Amino acid sequence: MHLRILWVLALTSLLVLLRPSDTQALSLGYTNGKLGTYSSLVQLLTVNSRQILPVQQSDLVFPDYLQRSHIISVYEEKVAQSPNSSIFLRLLADQYLRRFREMADVEDVLRAEQAARRSLALQPRHNHVSSMLLASALLSQHQFRSALDVLNNSSVDNPNIVSLRASILMELGDYEATHQLLQNLVQKESNSHNAVVARYLELTGNLASARQLLDEAMQKMDSFYTMSAETRAWFHVRTGDLAFAAGDLALSEQRYREALDLFPRHIAAFTGLARLLAAQHRWQDALNAANQGIELMPQVETLGYKADAQLALLDQKGATETEDLIGVVAYLSKVKGIYDRALAVYYTEHGIHLTEALEIARSEVAVRDDVYAEDTLAWAAAANGQWQEAQRAAQRATRFGTEDALLQFHAGMIAFHLGNREEAIKRLTQAVNLNPQFHHKYADQAHQVLANLTRSVSQNNLSHS
Repeated sequence: MHLRILWVLALTSLLVLLRPSDTQALSLGYTNGKLGTYSSLVQLLTVNSRQILPVQQSDLVFPDYLQRSHIISVYEEKVAQSPNSSIFLRLLADQYLRRFREMADVEDVLRAEQAARRSLALQPRHNHVSSMLLASALLSQHQFRSALDVLNNSSVDNPNIVSLRASILMELGDYEATHQLLQNLVQKESNSHNAVVARYLELTGNLASARQLLDEAMQKMDSFYTMSAETRAWFHVRTGDLAFAAGDLALSEQRYREALDLFPRHIAAFTGLARLLAAQHRWQDALNAANQGIELMPQVETLGYKADAQLALLDQKGATETEDLIGVVAYLSKVKGIYDRALAVYYTEHGIHLTEALEIARSEVAVRDDVYAEDTLAWAAAANGQWQEAQRAAQRATRFGTEDALLQFHAGMIAFHLGNREEAIKRLTQAVNLNPQFHHKYADQAHQVLANLTRSVSQNNLSHS
């Protein structure tokens, strides 16, 4: 039984998107427009949640997640009574996806996929909502091409469809096509669309604009009491991610903790918090945050922060046990044929299983050629001594000027090894300027190498003057 539970947890952790893809936000247009469809359930939630929670918290947060399973059971009953109702099926699919985001149970995303497919089979035309739900379910399983195919059969004039297509294209690394789609959304007033545009701006070197847009969307989301707690928390997590990227660590921590106040089970908030605390060498706090996240879902990235914290705290036995659990997740991913770049990142950063890390990175680029896949490949190739491959991948990873210190650091160190001092100085300078504490190990290395390079260049200039 324990092994079966571990299998489900590990598999689910591989299906959860480690880099936010905005799939939650993309369903918000549907959610906002359809709240009236089940207003009676909203009223039920409000009454029940106020009975369960203290008045102060219920005034701040709409804790719909407490009644999620009850809402699902109601819709399951409706579907059983009316099996040919495409409407009830798509409402049920939406609730399954919500519970998947709240509880990280892989069975829910599979149920959502099945319900959405049944809805589309009953109503193949003019059923854009079910198309979006099906695409979101497939996207959550990293079936990017299949998700895109579903939407390509739907109307491109629907702004929510356009948003979701743009998000999938970003996951696939087609930023030019994404740009063309987003031109149609510029005039739309929607927080969900703003989240997608912010992601595009973030990836294409416009971090300040992305932060402003996402912060405005977050504040608007917070103004709606009946907005899902998990959705509101997601906006706080994303603003926390962007604050970290910009080196605003105090605000980043604040946003992550706000997210957990809104929705205490937000796995990405715990992971982001563990990363931030580790970068600051606040090892006991990082360990606590990682443990809380792992209790919900043993993701490779969070497990990695736990192992690093244990080593920093001189708990070698505990670190070994954590590394063994990462090994179990790695084995299960290999059995299921799922490639997880977080695993390649962990292997590369810790100098272990480097050949396998490179294989994973190459496979990831083949199916998901975004800037982070290229960055993972660049660093894994460098670790394996494949410097020309590393250089090509690093150039692709940074071709849009993505303001991510870790991407810039990797490119800088690869340039440094290849003797391109000017490029190395440029990339490393950008890394430390973006976020002086971008990584618990690499930030110090970046500062040291940059100082040595700058000193060497100054001495050469003096000797030739």
